[in-house]
Amino acid sequence: MAYTLAQYQKPEKDHPQHFAYYKIKELLLNKGISSQVLYKEHLSKEDFYYFIPNIYVALLAKIGGIPWRLARVKEDEIIIGVGAFKPQGSAHRFVGSAFCFSNEGVFENFDCFREDETDLLAGSISNAVEKFIEKNQTAKRVIIHFYKEISDKKELQPILKMLDNLGEKDLPVIVVTINKTDSKELLGFDLGSLGRMPRSGRYVKVGYNSYLLFNNTRYAEDSKLFPKDYHFPIKVSITATKEELVEDVEVVRELIDQVYQFSRMYWKSISQQNLPVTTLYPEMVARIYPHFENENLPEFGKSNLWFL
Repeated sequence: MAYTLAQYQKPEKDHPQHFAYYKIKELLLNKGISSQVLYKEHLSKEDFYYFIPNIYVALLAKIGGIPWRLARVKEDEIIIGVGAFKPQGSAHRFVGSAFCFSNEGVFENFDCFREDETDLLAGSISNAVEKFIEKNQTAKRVIIHFYKEISDKKELQPILKMLDNLGEKDLPVIVVTINKTDSKELLGFDLGSLGRMPRSGRYVKVGYNSYLLFNNTRYAEDSKLFPKDYHFPIKVSITATKEELVEDVEVVRELIDQVYQFSRMYWKSISQQNLPVTTLYPEMVARIYPHFENENLPEFGKSNLWFL
């Protein structure tokens, strides 16, 4: 683990040394080293101790630890997260992927591609499925957390073709689309609560295969919330290669609970997030990857939470 003191903040994109941050990140990754960058001006601030818990959490995750997770029974299945980011001025949107073989929060692989490289994304999924089956002899299902409505022809078909080539065409594939609702009309209220905020983890059906998940910090009836705790709900849509799975109430409950679990595994800070890390982590990778000189992520960077 390497520590770096920066003379400028990463968001200062007009600074002539702005890209030095990414060059250092890439250089260290090539040597198998994670890094934590601190802005030197923050060290002298009286409230610097507020930063320390966030730094501790990120460091623990980067060295392979699991800071926390929800108490759930382990499910051996292939969970794939796909997030995206389009850099300003870029002609391409970059898509990040994250592979997890259980709901414990241990990620097996990260990668990044251009949005139009759907065959490469399908190929990386193929490798993950093949690796999982070799290790476990069988697979229960493939679950994909996608950052937008997935295109059956452009994005899903290459994945299904890949499974067919592996001889796993009957393996259920479930796509869970996760959308923010910040600018949407879909909201919900608990009229029996002082702040009208529904309890965290509850969800309501808003369409045939669509649900509104309330993902906040109100865990009990008397929870005291601050303005930052009033997270917008997220819209969750579920599709599957086997239609009966979408109509199975217990399967739907498991899938939505899984989204809820992964939203609690955000280890960049101790602040609560309302989106799952299965889409947030790949988006973080997609934000940094375009600034690297090499076209492929270093091997070390494919299995480490270096981007936190």
